[in-house]
Amino acid sequence: MSTWKWIFGMLAVVMASFTAQAGEEYYLVKIKGFDKQIEMTSMSATEYKALEAAVKLEQKYFMAAVAEAAKEWRADELNKGVPFMGNKLTPRTIMMATKYSSSEKATEALSKIEEMQSKKDERDFKSKKRTTKPKDQIKQESEIMTAAALVKTKLDAMISKAGGNAADAKGADAKKVAAGVEAPGGAKVNAAVEKVAK
Repeated sequence: MSTWKWIFGMLAVVMASFTAQAGEEYYLVKIKGFDKQIEMTSMSATEYKALEAAVKLEQKYFMAAVAEAAKEWRADELNKGVPFMGNKLTPRTIMMATKYSSSEKATEALSKIEEMQSKKDERDFKSKKRTTKPKDQIKQESEIMTAAALVKTKLDAMISKAGGNAADAKGADAKKVAAGVEAPGGAKVNAAVEKVAK
């Protein structure tokens, strides 16, 4: 069973009633980044809409940004002989997992999920033989992260030049979410454990 199937299965255990009440709804959201790393976070409906708008803009310009980043990468003498890992990147995607009637309920549910994930990680670590990552794998992961950062830079520039504003939302937190910089209550899932679980 994959880590995320397990997490979403456990949502039933920690989920309080999410019948919408007066006021803004809050969501638990799964975000898959450019480098395919998974993040689970809680946010308001307003912040979710800002993030959704940002992701739609990114998807529109993603391939052009990858092409421009690859061109810049190949033109840099420092990268001679090092392949550009653009083919390992994908546009960001988001999925709203659960609705809550208050920020407190969403944050509490997220904390419980983090706690359960931490315990699962610990069990997995104890039950499986650990080996050191090969140097080639470490190098490739580093190159993928570098490529993702370069593509993000190109993407932001293209969106800005086109007059798009992915961070067009009220409040600093919503702007950070839309920009992909920070998500309130964010929980980065252990990437190493996800790879082992596959």
